[in-house]
Amino acid sequence: MARCRVWAVLLLAGLTLAACEKDPNDPQTWIDRLDDRAGLNETLRHLERMDDPRSIKPLGEAWKKHNKQSNILRAMINIAGKKDAQGKARWGDALPYLKDAVENFDQAAARSIDDAVVACDALGRSGDPSVVPVLLGAAQKSLPKLHPGNQVRAACIRELGTFKDPKIVDVLIRILETDPDKQRIHLNAAAALALAESGDARALPALINAMYFIPAVFPQVRAAITRVGKPAIPELTALFQEKDEDINRKAKAKQFDKKAPGNIVYKAALLLGDMRAPEAVSMLTGGLKAEARVAFYDERSGAPGPTTHDGILGALRVIMDPTSAAAVKAYMLDPKTYDGTRPTAIDVYSFVAADDSAVADLAKYIKDDQAEQQIRLAAIIAYGRLARTAEHQKVLDDLDASYDEKYKKGDTAFKAAKTDDDKAKYDDERQVAAYWRDALNESRQRIAMAMECKSDPACYIKVLPPAVKDFKPGTPALPRAERALLELAKMGEKASSQTDALLAAADVTDRFVRQGILLALPRVAKLPCDKCAARLGEILEQQAGTTTLDFLTGETRIVYHYFLWAGK
Repeated sequence: MARCRVWAVLLLAGLTLAACEKDPNDPQTWIDRLDDRAGLNETLRHLERMDDPRSIKPLGEAWKKHNKQSNILRAMINIAGKKDAQGKARWGDALPYLKDAVENFDQAAARSIDDAVVACDALGRSGDPSVVPVLLGAAQKSLPKLHPGNQVRAACIRELGTFKDPKIVDVLIRILETDPDKQRIHLNAAAALALAESGDARALPALINAMYFIPAVFPQVRAAITRVGKPAIPELTALFQEKDEDINRKAKAKQFDKKAPGNIVYKAALLLGDMRAPEAVSMLTGGLKAEARVAFYDERSGAPGPTTHDGILGALRVIMDPTSAAAVKAYMLDPKTYDGTRPTAIDVYSFVAADDSAVADLAKYIKDDQAEQQIRLAAIIAYGRLARTAEHQKVLDDLDASYDEKYKKGDTAFKAAKTDDDKAKYDDERQVAAYWRDALNESRQRIAMAMECKSDPACYIKVLPPAVKDFKPGTPALPRAERALLELAKMGEKASSQTDALLAAADVTDRFVRQGILLALPRVAKLPCDKCAARLGEILEQQAGTTTLDFLTGETRIVYHYFLWAGK
């Protein structure tokens, strides 16, 4: 009997202990452990994994209690930013703590500054109107020019673009217009990017002023002007024609006539191209008849940069209006055209020409082995973009065979050479032959692509992602994809059935393929194209943190902005 009583007591104790054990799958188990500093990292890992919105407020309170530890703040942000089944984030309980992190950051502590930057980003992502006063206060915080706390200012300035509010635009304009001698230039850049998000036309005068007189922020200003959209085109036209008296007056005071004589026209042309403005084509082609002026000189070396003609040709290449082909062809073939610009003209002609009528002219450059190297190479590439028959291809086949023979002879001589000088000589010969042979072969692939698919848009799609993923240099994949995208762009809306396929491939990270897709989409898609804007916006969000894609991100943003207003 005594033994039974002992077992009963032990059993009861075991049941009591079991009853006291907390369920590790219950978020409350880990919420209760937030005061345990020793096990805090494990607690945060479990709470983030469980992703339960009930943990957001306890995390905020723990953040305040534990001297505002960074890892707690970030765990709270990660949970609050996750979307629920209805696609909505759960920012509500986190907002008081995020506001605190921004308003009361320790200006002397790097960790606190970093946390405030992260909190600014989270406040912007919340989209909650109640955070606007906090962001405005931080954006206008008075700090010394070199103070690290300006990182918080910049972060909050960028997030202000998320909110459509006239008083925000006024603040952003003021920050953009502030003399860079009085504040860090990255604050001007952040204001331009925020204005790019707002798309408010009231910012246009300030953006144009910054485009010319704060050149370090030109990429950000360019993005902002393209977001303003159609209202910017008349102003850009006036700038190209040099009829904006205010800009002319300031340019004169800044001695643009000596330092940057073609700057106003050059930048206006680039932006008109970004706008895909067909109404500007006649004006742009007319500009090719005017004297080319240097856009700017390198501040250190004094070397001249691009000219007004480079800007015009760049715009025509993007607009891709076939009515410009005759003017570009005339400029390309004109003996008076500067040979440094001629390769660009040849390249652009291959984008705007609607037929292959100039292949004979290009063939003359290709066959002339005394022609300047860049001119000849541009002609080979352009020929491959325009030619579309076996007869056309034979020109390249014959040259390719001749260079293959030269390579073999050079290789044989190199192997038989006895002296270092002879080895160097024959090695140069075979390398030159290999260079031209490879260039010719790439353009043969371009022609083969056109011969294979002719006018079938679905056929051209087959050489793009996801069907083809590897675009290594030296393989046929890249030149074939380039020709395919160019053909689709020239088809325009006749290829609109392939819009979805182009959008699906638009996140490709190969620079040339992405640029080809971005060139084709505005011509192929029927306007307005909300799905185009949505897809490109999604790609921008996905690839925002990849610094190696910064250039492509900038190009993608310009086309994204185009689809936000085009056709509306």
